[in-house]
Amino acid sequence: MRSPPPKIVRRLAIAPLVLFFCLAVLALSPLVLTGALVFDLVRRGGWGGARFAAFVLCFVATEAGMIVALFLLWLVSGFGLLLRSRGLRSAHYALMRGWLRCLSWAAIRLLGLRIEIVDRAEPRPGPILVFGRHAGAGNSLMMTRTLMLAYRRRPRVVMIADLQWDPVVDVMCHRLPSLFIERSERFVGAIGDLARGMDDDEAFVLFPEGHDFTEKLRLRAIAHLRKEGRVAAAEQAEEMERVLPPRHKGPLAAILAAPEADVVMFAHTTLEELGTLRGLYRRLPLTRPVKARYWRIPAAEVPHEQEALIAWLFKWWKTIDDWIEEHAPET
Repeated sequence: MRSPPPKIVRRLAIAPLVLFFCLAVLALSPLVLTGALVFDLVRRGGWGGARFAAFVLCFVATEAGMIVALFLLWLVSGFGLLLRSRGLRSAHYALMRGWLRCLSWAAIRLLGLRIEIVDRAEPRPGPILVFGRHAGAGNSLMMTRTLMLAYRRRPRVVMIADLQWDPVVDVMCHRLPSLFIERSERFVGAIGDLARGMDDDEAFVLFPEGHDFTEKLRLRAIAHLRKEGRVAAAEQAEEMERVLPPRHKGPLAAILAAPEADVVMFAHTTLEELGTLRGLYRRLPLTRPVKARYWRIPAAEVPHEQEALIAWLFKWWKTIDDWIEEHAPET
C-alpha cells in the first residue's frame, strides 16, 4: 500500500470523500441487501452474502457516524484549540468505546464472531505494556476492544502508518496518545516517548512481530536472522510454526521508558485462518470461537538488558506458539 498523503490532504480531501462514499453506499443499501440475498439464493450456499453485506453496511454507517462525530468534537474544541484538554480527551475515549461496541455488535450478530478469553485474570491497577502476536483481520481492534471494554483501559497504540488511510483511525489516534510508524528503526525513540508517563488505567500496545503472520514472512524472517549471523535466534524461530520471531528494539524502548509497568503478553487463535475477504465470506457464519489468552508478568521479572530481553522475548513467543498449537481449532 502507498504511504498516506500529508495530513492536510487526508483531512480536507480523503475524509470528506470517504464520508460521501459511505453515505452513497447507505443510500443504496436496499439494493445491496437485495443483491446479496439473490446471490445467496442462486448459489445455495447459506446466507453468507447477506450476512457479509449487512456487516459491511453496519461498518459503513459506523464509519460515517464517527467522521461526523469527530468533526463535531473538533468544532466544540474551538476548531482544535482545546483538543488536548482532559474533558475532550475523555469524550474521545467515550466515542471510541461506542465505536468498538457497535463494531463488536455487528461482528457478533451478523458474522457469528465469538471471543473466549482463556484463564481470564482479574485486572490489577497500574500501567501495563501489552505485547501481542500479529495475525489476521481485526487483530488490533480485538485487542483494543478487550482493553477498553473488558478492562476499562485507555490504550496507547503503536500502529503502521498505512492505517492513516482510514479517516476514523487517523483522526482519533492523532488526537489520543498513539504512534504511527513506518517500518524503520528511527521510531524507536518515539516508542519510548509514547510509553513514558502512563497513568494506572493506561495500557501501551505494541506488536513486536511487525507484520501479520504468514508462512512466507516467517521463512523470510528466519533467513534474515541467519544473514545477520544470529544463528541461535534463527534456530529458535524455526521451532515456532505459528508466529514470527519478535523484534526487540521497540519492546526494549518501551520497557526502559516505563520500568514500573507490568508486561502483558497476548495470544489468540483463528483470525489468521480467515485470510482474505473471500475466505471470511466462505466461513460465514463463523462457527469457531476466537480464543485469547493474556499473561501478566510483574515489572520486577522483566529484563532491562538487550541480550537478556531478546532471550526472554523468544522464550515467551515460544510459549505463545505452543499455546496457539494447543488451542487452535482442528481443521
